[in-house]
Amino acid sequence: MENRIEELDGLRGIAVVLVMALHIFKRAAYFTEHPILETFTKFTTVGWVGVDIFFTLSGFLITSILLKSKTGEHYFRNFYVRRALRIFPLYYAAIALILLFAPKVEPEFIGQLNVALPVMLLYQQNWAMLFDGFHMSQYFGITWSLAIEEQFYLLWPLIVYRLDRERLVKFSLGYILVSWLARILVVSLWHDPGQAASFFFYASFARFEQVLIGGLLAIFLTFEGAQEQARRYSVPVFAVSFAIFIVLCLMSLPGDPHPDFGSLPLTYGGYTVSALFSAGLIGVFITHPPQNTLRRIFRFPPLAFLGKYSYSMYLFHMAAALILLDVFWHSELRGWKPFVLYPVAAYAATIMIALLTWHLLEKHMLNFKKYFTAVQTPK
Repeated sequence: MENRIEELDGLRGIAVVLVMALHIFKRAAYFTEHPILETFTKFTTVGWVGVDIFFTLSGFLITSILLKSKTGEHYFRNFYVRRALRIFPLYYAAIALILLFAPKVEPEFIGQLNVALPVMLLYQQNWAMLFDGFHMSQYFGITWSLAIEEQFYLLWPLIVYRLDRERLVKFSLGYILVSWLARILVVSLWHDPGQAASFFFYASFARFEQVLIGGLLAIFLTFEGAQEQARRYSVPVFAVSFAIFIVLCLMSLPGDPHPDFGSLPLTYGGYTVSALFSAGLIGVFITHPPQNTLRRIFRFPPLAFLGKYSYSMYLFHMAAALILLDVFWHSELRGWKPFVLYPVAAYAATIMIALLTWHLLEKHMLNFKKYFTAVQTPK
């Protein structure tokens, strides 16, 4: 998108807060056995959906950029260089810094670093994590989703370049349908449904479904009259799919509402409906007037602030959470106080790290994007 939409930053902010809640409160629960706090922790498990929000938003934004630039010069060069400037510097800096300074990088991980490091450098950790013999450090485990996005970026620009809009729509719809049906069929028939569910959680071709739902919205919006259709249906799509998502989460109880933790209802439908309600929200942001209630909520300045720094927060929040967990645990505080103070400290430390990396690295690398601007030329 050429003009920055504040609400999209707000959506990123919600997504990163959710993902962090999943990882931080799970560890905050070590400090207490209070049933109310344990119940709260169980509900924060739904924070996995933050990754799917990121997938859908990424699909929408990337596809919008590709569609606008596909008739211009240096289509592939501009796209890949701009993506590299956005993603690579901080990602590789995070790997280097954590390996150098993190005090609790697991011995099992260091022992197989000759295998793990190439896997991470080449963005293949989501596949490696499916093998029992592969140990991914807790510091880097969250990067599996970045690997899926990078794998998608390798393929999607060529597909967009080669297909016209109508065939792109058919391809995307067909892929989404096949992905959903295959997941239901395989998980239902597999001798160990939980094992199959875990496979679909990390497998790239399964998670491309959410990215393509975002991309499908971007393609749809290029058709004549689509803006009005999106304005009419975006709120109902959001409301219905979000309600279904809540139902699927409730169906997962008393277990954890997480598809990789054994929730079959969320494995069957959670990925699809989470992408649909994310796309519905994006449709609201793009087509509804600024006074719309949802737009005002997602323009909330703290959310937009978090969204601006969400990439660094995502990369470094586990480092902050693990280091602070060690500090709090050795303080011998127990009960509700560390349950509250530890997450506050982890969020605050993560934000400070994100601000630091933004000013020291990210914003300087992003300045180079102006030399690789996607320019649309007349057809």
